[in-house]
Amino acid sequence: MRNLAWRSVSALFLLCAMTATVASPGGKSSKKEKEDAPPGPALHLDVSPRHGFRPLTITMTGTLSGVATTDPDYCHAGIEWESRTPDGRIYSSKQDARCLHPPEQVDVQLTFSKVVTLGRPGVYEYRATLYRRDGSKLLSNTQEVTVLDNL
Repeated sequence: MRNLAWRSVSALFLLCAMTATVASPGGKSSKKEKEDAPPGPALHLDVSPRHGFRPLTITMTGTLSGVATTDPDYCHAGIEWESRTPDGRIYSSKQDARCLHPPEQVDVQLTFSKVVTLGRPGVYEYRATLYRRDGSKLLSNTQEVTVLDNL
């Protein structure tokens, strides 16, 4: 009985070890993906939900990575939310950078969010732009949202 329990634990351990070493899709291991990741700051935009019936309320979340929470260039960074409507119009709303802290009190915000309600059916496209204190920009990826008409 004891031998059977030991074999079960050994088999489970072996299965976990094999699962941990399996390469990710695309043939690269997770360690290799980390090495291939571009150095420096990045802004990733996520939108939830990505589709639904109108009126559809979505939450956009921008996540800043590759930046120290004490980096004065990103202290209270400005954020601009840009959207393209189904009829091709482009809208944006912007908050300017406003860091007034002395260097020893810098605390970088790593997430930004905005809630929007969409009333017209169609495909919307969103992107966020982060503005550093010196005026340079960091662009996010784009996200599409599909709003369906409830007939």
